[in-house]
Amino acid sequence: MASSSLAGLTFYWLRKVAIAALLVLYGLAKVFGLVAASTPRVGQRVRQSLYWRIHGYAMVVFVGCFSPVAFASVYHRMAFLRQNRLLLLIGFNRYVLMLLCAFATLCIHTTKQEEIVGCLNQLLRCRRRLMRLMHTPELRQSIDRLSTRGNLLIVGVLIGVFILSPVHTLQIMSWDPAVRENFLYAFSLLFIYACQLILRLSLGLYVLVLVLLDHLGHHSNQLLARLLADAASLRAPLIRRRQQLYHSQQTWLALELWRLLHVHHQLLALFRSICSLTGLQAVCFVSLVAMECMVQMFFTYFMHYSKFILRKYHRAFPFNYYAMAFVTGLLANLVLVICLTHRMIRRFAHTREVLRSGVLALPPGGTVKQLNETLHYYGLYLKNAEHIFAVRACGLFKLNNVLLFCIVEGMLNYLMILIQFDKVINK
Repeated sequence: MASSSLAGLTFYWLRKVAIAALLVLYGLAKVFGLVAASTPRVGQRVRQSLYWRIHGYAMVVFVGCFSPVAFASVYHRMAFLRQNRLLLLIGFNRYVLMLLCAFATLCIHTTKQEEIVGCLNQLLRCRRRLMRLMHTPELRQSIDRLSTRGNLLIVGVLIGVFILSPVHTLQIMSWDPAVRENFLYAFSLLFIYACQLILRLSLGLYVLVLVLLDHLGHHSNQLLARLLADAASLRAPLIRRRQQLYHSQQTWLALELWRLLHVHHQLLALFRSICSLTGLQAVCFVSLVAMECMVQMFFTYFMHYSKFILRKYHRAFPFNYYAMAFVTGLLANLVLVICLTHRMIRRFAHTREVLRSGVLALPPGGTVKQLNETLHYYGLYLKNAEHIFAVRACGLFKLNNVLLFCIVEGMLNYLMILIQFDKVINK
């Protein structure tokens, strides 16, 4: 009894901490110009905020104008990059890619605020419609219970990712003596970290929206299974006077299935719209993660095993745990984005299995015409939905588990190439 109360209290405080952290992330997204929406009250629509939209355009102008200054300051002040031609080339690609990704992310969020606000309103509308379709108290309570252990785990991983994100920047600012001598250089390092944070916040919002969308998709499948089970439990009566009640019940189930099909269509269209809005950010983040992880692992090798460092300093530098923590946070963020997108696709694919198993349980020849036509249309729609709502990041690749292995393979291949170049250059 005491252990269950302690677990309930722990879960309660974890939920409170997760809500507070989400409010902080939402505030940061507004400060960086990613969201120009007013906080809605219960039952109201989300509206655009003119003040935050102007603030977003101001952030675009600032990032676009200060990015060349920040890169020039880092290039002239970071002496470590000028020690070796290979390090200079890698550092140049790394910082330029990060600044361009942040600028592209801000441009998308500022120019497509109407679509973003429309997606939020459609998501809330789908939840209200699905809530009205829940005809049992168990289903109503389940759809309101969003703070499950799985969702709290996802939010916890997301918070951990943001906690690990400034580790590398703090390491540079604490180790580099030029930071204390030049204010512009220190501010440029913070600016580059803020650019990286902009891209992560954009994908963090994408992850949170997918959590809610997956929650609604899961309960739409539950409602579909419950409606089909109710239809299978109805048996044709032997008494002629009760046949009218039997037909009315099946007609009501057909109407509920039709309404659920409409909600399911909206959820699929919303998922496709959200993926199209974040497609370029996903491509940028995949490129950035591959570049950052490869660079950090190569720097770790270079400082410990390179002959250039051994000749110049006559010793190997210690293992960089800060870089490994930074790489771990990047990979965790990428895994979170890809796995949630893949889980969302599998959730919609599972609807076909739920419909198929429910239809097989129906009594043969004992359904009315309206229910038969609704089931046939529902099955035909789900069969074609996989091709109609195909999700790709800017039409380049699918965000699924196969992509993770391709990224790791590419990182390791290019890391081996860089190590071979180092051995040839620094003989």
